[in-house]
Amino acid sequence: MSIFERFGSRETGEKERKSFHPVSYRRRFSELELSCGEANERYPEDCKIIERFVLFLKERCRARYKKALSGDLSPMRAEAQFFLSEDRMCAYACLLPPENEGADVTLEGFLGDLRYEGIRYGLLEESIPEEFARGYLHIFPVARGKLPQPGEDGKVTELFRRRRNMRLEVQNGSEVEFGEDVNLQPVRKGAVICLIRAPKPGADGIDVTGQKLPPPEVVSACVPQGKNTVVGRGGQALIASVDGILYIENDQFCIHEQKIIDGNLDQFQGTLQISGNLYIGGDVDGGVDVEASGDIVINGKMGMARVRSTGGTIRVQKGVFGTEGKTFLTAAGQIQTPVLEWTEAGAGASVIAETISNSTIRCGGTVYAMTGRGMIVGSRIYAGDSVLCLRIGNITKDRNRFSVGYPPHVPESWDRIKAELAEAQSTIERLWPPIVALRKKGSRITDAELSILKQLMEQRELYLQRAEVLKSELKNVNKALDKKSKGRIRCEKLYPFLDVRIGRLTEEVTTIEEDCNIHVEENTIHLE
Repeated sequence: MSIFERFGSRETGEKERKSFHPVSYRRRFSELELSCGEANERYPEDCKIIERFVLFLKERCRARYKKALSGDLSPMRAEAQFFLSEDRMCAYACLLPPENEGADVTLEGFLGDLRYEGIRYGLLEESIPEEFARGYLHIFPVARGKLPQPGEDGKVTELFRRRRNMRLEVQNGSEVEFGEDVNLQPVRKGAVICLIRAPKPGADGIDVTGQKLPPPEVVSACVPQGKNTVVGRGGQALIASVDGILYIENDQFCIHEQKIIDGNLDQFQGTLQISGNLYIGGDVDGGVDVEASGDIVINGKMGMARVRSTGGTIRVQKGVFGTEGKTFLTAAGQIQTPVLEWTEAGAGASVIAETISNSTIRCGGTVYAMTGRGMIVGSRIYAGDSVLCLRIGNITKDRNRFSVGYPPHVPESWDRIKAELAEAQSTIERLWPPIVALRKKGSRITDAELSILKQLMEQRELYLQRAEVLKSELKNVNKALDKKSKGRIRCEKLYPFLDVRIGRLTEEVTTIEEDCNIHVEENTIHLE
C-alpha cells in the first residue's frame, strides 16, 4: 500500500496547531537559515539544491508576510512548498506556518499537495511522516528518482601488446623488465589474441515525476582483425590462424607466418642454423649449438649450450645458468637476460642483466645490472663503455675484474703484447750468455759447439724480429689507449675485492664503498 493509500482513508481533521500572529519575514529568514544548515549537514550531496530551495522559500515568506499585513489581516493557512532539482531526480519540501490564526496543514493535505504537484515516483514513504511531524520551516527530501543504468559498450580486450616491428628492441639498461613479454611476440595457431564482448544495453531510469529516462546508447566494439587472424568462438575471440610473429599494422593485429621451435631444444646434433629470427619456446641445454642470422629469443632458460646471433640481439627470458667452459652466448647486437652464471658472453652492443655471477663478458657498449638484485660477483668484464649496477661483490670477497672505457680487444691486446714482448726479451737475454761463451772459444770451438752457436744465433734473430713486430703492435695499441676515456664504474655498494682497469691505469679496491663512481681524471683513477 502506498503512502497515499495509507492516509487516503483517514479523517482529514488533524489537531489544530497553535496559531501565530504575523511574524517578521526577517525572523523567518533566520529560521530558514538554521533549517538550511541542518539539512546541509544531513544531506551534504544535496547542498546546492537545498540552498536554491531556501532562496525560493525566502521569497515566498516575504510575499506571505506582506499579504498577511494587508487589508483586514484575514487568516492565512499554512502551506506546503516543494522544490525539484534541475534534473528532476530529487524533490524537497518545507511547511510554511499559518499567519493571522490561519489553519494548519495536515499530513493528508500535504500528501495530496505532493500528488497534485506531479511528484509520483520514488516517494520516501517511510520517512515522510516522521519528517512532517517535525513541524514548520523544516526542510526535508520527499522523493528521489532512479538514475538510468548505463549499459556496456562492446569491448575488445587485447591479450598481447601492440608491437610494431619484427625485431627485438635494443633497450636502455635501466628500463628492461624481464617479467614482461619480449618485444618479439610469437603466437601459435589457435591462440586467442583478443577477447570480444558484445554490447549490453542499459536500463531506463525514472525521475520523481514518473518520466522515463533512457540510458545512453551502446556501441559495438571495433575488432582489430588483420592478416592471418579470424574471429571465432561465436564472435567472442580474435584467433591466430597460423603460427608466427604477432605485430600491429594499421591498428590491426597481423601475423607474419614463421616457423617456431616449440618446447625445449636439447637433443639436436650438430649446429642448428636459421636464416632470420629464431624463437625457441622452452629451454636450451644439452650441449646444443644454435646459430641464427637475426634475433634469437629463448623463452625459457639456457644451460650448457652455444648460442650465436650473427646479425641481431639475443634474449634469454629466464636466465642463463651455464657450466664453466661449456656455455657461450654471442650476439652482434645486444644480450638481454635476467641471469648470467658461469657464462662466456660477447656482445657487439650492450649486455643487460639483473645478476652476473662467475662469468666473463666482453661487449662494445655498457654492462647494465640496474634492476632486480643488480649484482655482479666473481666475474671478469671488459666493457667498451661502462659498467652500471647496484652492487659489486659480496661478503665472501669474491674478486671481480673490470676493464672499462675501451673496446675489449684493446686492453686485452695490450696485456697479450706486453706479456709476449717481455717473454721475447727475456728469451733474448737468456740466449746471449751462451752465445758469448761459445764465441770466446774462437778457433778452439768444436764442430758440435759451432752447430749449437749457429742455432742459438738463429733463435736470437727470430726473437729479435718477433720483438720488433710486437713493439710495432704495442705502439698501435698505445695510440688507441691514448684516447681519453669516458668509461666509468657506478654502483650503490661495492665489496672488496675489485680490480679496476681503465686503459693502462689499474687500481685495486679493498674496502667497502657506498655510491661509487670510479673514473679517470687527470691520468688517475678516482673513486668517488
